[in-house]
Amino acid sequence: MSEQTRVLLVDDHTILRTGLRMFFNSQEDMVVVGEAVCGEEALEKVQLHQPDVVILDISMPGMNGIEAIARIKQLNPDVGILMLTMHEAEEYLQQAMQAGASGYVLKKAADSELLEAVRAVARKEIFLHPAMANMLIQSIYHPETREDSKKSINLTGRETEVLKLVALGHTNKEIGEKLSVSIKTVETHKARIMEKTGCERRSELVRYAMQEGYI
Repeated sequence: MSEQTRVLLVDDHTILRTGLRMFFNSQEDMVVVGEAVCGEEALEKVQLHQPDVVILDISMPGMNGIEAIARIKQLNPDVGILMLTMHEAEEYLQQAMQAGASGYVLKKAADSELLEAVRAVARKEIFLHPAMANMLIQSIYHPETREDSKKSINLTGRETEVLKLVALGHTNKEIGEKLSVSIKTVETHKARIMEKTGCERRSELVRYAMQEGYI
């Protein structure tokens, strides 16, 4: 590239942002033009710095990464969005790509893969962590059958709110803050939701929420 790729970092972990800033600024073809700790601040920084690529986490306080993608694309349709996250569930990948992300890389990825991802997204290409790409292909050719028994499940209003927030990647603490309830209450609601839906893991709750149209 003849010009440097302008990168905006969005993550609520200061140490991670610092490391990424130093790493990207050491590359001749990249420069970090700004940082943000949450989705709301990311919107401001996108308008202020006009980055080429936004590197975005999913789980953050306030507006999470999935919600922020669509808002960012509304402000700047041309900006490339690369998700850098620890979430390996297929549902998060699908949500991110449907919202407008161009890339999805896990935080455990090698440095070389992260650089490749940023450069690909800057070129308006799609880049997926190999494991995530394989998972997506498997889901296309071997789709899971939806359980008919889940269709008749009735969740309370509060359980529905909790399910939606879980599916959007919020932590128990964040859900409690949004709904003004304790973490213990959130855990109780999640336990009831899992009992009603038959889901045993968080990833299964996300899949259920997507299949049943809660998100």
